[in-house]
Amino acid sequence: MNLVLKRVGFKGTGSDMARSFAKYGQRVRGPQVGAIAVMSRGKRGGHVGVVSGIDKRGNPIIISGNHNKKVAEAVYPRERIYAYVMPVMPH
Repeated sequence: MNLVLKRVGFKGTGSDMARSFAKYGQRVRGPQVGAIAVMSRGKRGGHVGVVSGIDKRGNPIIISGNHNKKVAEAVYPRERIYAYVMPVMPH
């Protein structure tokens, strides 16, 4: 995620830990297109991706890496997401 942010002109968190994004940018309520979704993987750590849409049940559609060893778009259960944040442009 940090690499993607850097390529589009944003500063990242400087950490490879998914949870570092929970305190990044501006926190928003619920899924919004363009927001970074921070989610739990249980004991295996966390995962982040960018919200590209919302399905009919209110679950976020997220583009992320490391999804079956590739970048892919998938629907994630909204209960897995514990933070949504919007990147803030650097000054």
